[in-house]
Amino acid sequence: MTDTGIMGSKMVRMAWLTVLGIPAGLYVVSITALLFYVSETKQNSLLLLAVGVLTVGIYMFHRTAITVNGQLQTRHRIALHHAPTLRRISWVLLLLACGLFALHHALAVLLVVGAFFGVMVYGRTILCKPLRNSTYIKPIAVGTSIAFFAWVLNDFSNTVHVLFAFVCICTADALLCDLVDCAYDEASGCHTLAASLRSSGTWICAGFLTLVGSLLLSSPVGWIILALFPLLFLSQNMLRTAVDIRPCIVLLLAWSL
Repeated sequence: MTDTGIMGSKMVRMAWLTVLGIPAGLYVVSITALLFYVSETKQNSLLLLAVGVLTVGIYMFHRTAITVNGQLQTRHRIALHHAPTLRRISWVLLLLACGLFALHHALAVLLVVGAFFGVMVYGRTILCKPLRNSTYIKPIAVGTSIAFFAWVLNDFSNTVHVLFAFVCICTADALLCDLVDCAYDEASGCHTLAASLRSSGTWICAGFLTLVGSLLLSSPVGWIILALFPLLFLSQNMLRTAVDIRPCIVLLLAWSL
């Protein structure tokens, strides 16, 4: 197999992982675990499993809403081709998430309902245009929802400034992921903040938000997050993957201290 063929097969495998929501699930689980770590709360394995299942199910459902245009990426083509199957799997995962959250607390099932409603408002036209089509709201909506979701699961035990720190960090990550999707987003009528700021402006904005979030945490977790930020810049050929796995690396490094 040629080098081009090997690279192509790797891209397809990575695209499949993305469509299945595995990196997204790892990201949200790691952010949730980091909030537990910062508050010095014991990690809840059942809850983290429920978070992973819910995130994967929600992401797969979201990916089935593809706007067909000339800038489709490999992951978009896969999701478009397998949309009915992905949608069925996502429903099974959402039901499983309901069961797992119910084992933790009956009212926690409402988080599944809220997450489903949130992704509908974010990615689909219901009563108004999707939130993802709002230039300034899109990355903030993603960052805030992930951080707030993790905060709720941690029984609000983190202080407000810790919550705001993670809102900043998650928003910066969402902004960088939008940088990868600029061509597709523009072609589908979604003018993102990353497109407005362009590459240099997006990196500056994301770096500033990460700096603010890290300083607010004022803990080893914050310093590790800040120290790893340059690695994202060095991984621009696989930026989305680097963004998704960074919280997990931060968590592992924090545990090792």
